[in-house]
Amino acid sequence: MNTTNNWRKVLCFLCIGILTMAVFTGCKGGANLQKSQTPTATPEKELVSQEDPASNLGQWGRAMGSVLISINEGDVYYFGGYETTAGNRQAAAKILNQSWGITNRSDLLTQVQGLLTSGDRAEYRKEAKEMNAMSSKKLKTALKQLSGDTLTHYEMVQYNWKKWKKKGLLAWDLCRISHLVQWGYVAGYITIEEAQALIEPAAQKLQKNFSNWEEVQQNWLDGYALYASIDASQPAGTDYETRQKVYETLKAEQTQEKLLYDDRLFQSDIIPVSGASAEAILTEVAQ
Repeated sequence: MNTTNNWRKVLCFLCIGILTMAVFTGCKGGANLQKSQTPTATPEKELVSQEDPASNLGQWGRAMGSVLISINEGDVYYFGGYETTAGNRQAAAKILNQSWGITNRSDLLTQVQGLLTSGDRAEYRKEAKEMNAMSSKKLKTALKQLSGDTLTHYEMVQYNWKKWKKKGLLAWDLCRISHLVQWGYVAGYITIEEAQALIEPAAQKLQKNFSNWEEVQQNWLDGYALYASIDASQPAGTDYETRQKVYETLKAEQTQEKLLYDDRLFQSDIIPVSGASAEAILTEVAQ
């Protein structure tokens, strides 16, 4: 086969891959939510959390979901982000339906299980492996034929692989579990004990693979860059920059008395909640 036909086959493979990725990820967890869809924060009122005081899973969950909860005007120091009022219950259910196709408890647990076991990182690793198997010349030639979001997507596959290797998109997947269970709790699909319990396997994976919240948040942001086809090396004016600035603001505003990003969690035992376990809950959707 001549060189021209060679790179055309490579290009075709890449284009098919990006279409597959688009179907795989859909709109799940990407764009910021419209204000009309967002639960209402309670102004000038300090919410009293109902999270288990004997467990640290509430701390894990709040830090994991902090940036997106903050963007949507929730209280990042209150597990769930919003009071469980009737209006907020309706709004949280709408978020889950429109952004994830979740309409009930089973849908929610299925998505949590999927993010735990594979998520977007499975497709990322597959694409990275296939790109790394190409010669530099073939890959360069193929990428030259791409443009726009398609080109940026594959550049971000390379970017994440160079920076994170197999850990790429890990925090992107796991932190979205926090968004799901907090909104799922507000929507009434799971109890607050169940929401915290479902954080545990995600927290275990984060603790095993990262050393602090800075690493977790950067991995989450870089995963978002791939998901949204944003060039992480030129983030000015993008949602990547917005999310990064929100994280930096939250980090700067925390105090020693009220830490949101407590790095000691990475060196401490993960303490389960009473009365619920992720293993037992997820048996409901076991294949």
